[in-house]
Amino acid sequence: MTYDTLVVLAKVFGPIWMMGFFIIVIIRAYNPKRRAAYDQVAQSVLSEQPPEGQK
Repeated sequence: MTYDTLVVLAKVFGPIWMMGFFIIVIIRAYNPKRRAAYDQVAQSVLSEQPPEGQK
């Protein structure tokens, strides 16, 4: 396998792989089944009480 072949493979399959990864991330982020978990994490940052172990 020559350097030129590797460059062509990287230029062809690199963007395809990255687009697939991007689509998977978007699907997981906007999945309605995960909404409760995301809301819980978002509210935990805004809690009135300090975390355990801190005064």
